[in-house]
Amino acid sequence: MAHTLVEFGRSVQTNLVNGVVIPINATPALILQFGISNPTATNFLEITTTVGWQVTNVFATPPDQPKLFLQIFFDGAVVGSTVQESISNGEDEPLEMTTTFQTILTDVPVGFHAFQVYASNPEDLEGDITLTGPVNITGKVYAPA
Repeated sequence: MAHTLVEFGRSVQTNLVNGVVIPINATPALILQFGISNPTATNFLEITTTVGWQVTNVFATPPDQPKLFLQIFFDGAVVGSTVQESISNGEDEPLEMTTTFQTILTDVPVGFHAFQVYASNPEDLEGDITLTGPVNITGKVYAPA
């Protein structure tokens, strides 16, 4: 079945590597938000989130590493999340990483909806995470053609 793009929304902190400096700790921080209007009851909504981040001051003893925990809220309820553990490179240099993930929602109610993305580091005693970029999210509503 063919689908048509009927609505688009996005939020952008930066599209650039090293475009921002946002320290992340164990307390969830709001990093992105946008609204999108859905005009049709039969639909699916595709959300793509990308976050570039840097890890420093990693505690030398494994197994725990800093972790970037991202949550997507839809009208106040969690609808998507991901956790990515940093990779220990055993060097004093900052470790650069990028996390991208998709969230798919079906039959989103007609009307205006708010999306928010929160980031945290539940292992903040194991090392520091700083969002550096890119940091963005897009939402696309598709309906049957």
